[in-house]
Amino acid sequence: MSAKHSQLAGTLTDEILSGRYQAGDRLPSERELAVRFNVNRGAVREAMSRLSQLGVADVQPGGARVAPINEASLDIIGHMLASTQVPDAQLLGQIFQVVERLLSMAAEALVERGRATDIEAVRARVLQLLDSRLDSEAHAAARIEMMRTIMITSGNLVCQLIAHGLFKQFAPTLEAVKPYVQLDVEQFNRLARRLDGALATRDRRTVREVFDDFSELHNRTLTPAIEAAVRQSVRPSESITRQNPGPSSRRSPGANVDPSDNLAPRSRDTEVAAS
Repeated sequence: MSAKHSQLAGTLTDEILSGRYQAGDRLPSERELAVRFNVNRGAVREAMSRLSQLGVADVQPGGARVAPINEASLDIIGHMLASTQVPDAQLLGQIFQVVERLLSMAAEALVERGRATDIEAVRARVLQLLDSRLDSEAHAAARIEMMRTIMITSGNLVCQLIAHGLFKQFAPTLEAVKPYVQLDVEQFNRLARRLDGALATRDRRTVREVFDDFSELHNRTLTPAIEAAVRQSVRPSESITRQNPGPSSRRSPGANVDPSDNLAPRSRDTEVAAS
């Protein structure tokens, strides 16, 4: 998809997610969209095809209607996270909950059916987290390696694909939150030691309990970090800008959109390591 097609699809997706178009609403016709965005109908059709792939629109020969968001594909999560300067705390928490449940399933499968060499490979990654010389960046990288090794050694392809798809979408959005993350490393290490013991004894129940505790710890860590990032993003200068918006000012989700707006490039995720 060319840049203009991609921007058109992105703008329509943002308008659907912001609530301008509700589930069941008919989207503007090809002609109307072509006039609004100053593109040909072929560009509009490509953009509508992308909306259909994302699952946010039901495109038929007679037109397109907005589909319920809970019927969209997993790829829509990246758009939802990128729609605000700081990722939504509830959505991010739900993603972590799913990823950690998938990790728990993978680790449980490993202790039930995994080879001894695979379990030792995961234990080696877990023990790396206990190295007191690791700084915050190195500790974050070690956590990612532990998760990746658990997924690979589990042999569960479905878990691997879903977890990878989610991680690829939410990891870049953590850039705005990273400076405010204050992980309780001592508590994390206690859980890591407990996980190591459960892996060594192939204790499935304890593995599940440890990942439940990991999930709770991450929720306690992320919520204040996101709140701090939100406070930092609302500065006096930005408040003035919103009161006196210039031509390039970004609207908040749900704001009315002038049909005469040009297709300006939208900010996109950058590749960063997750905290």
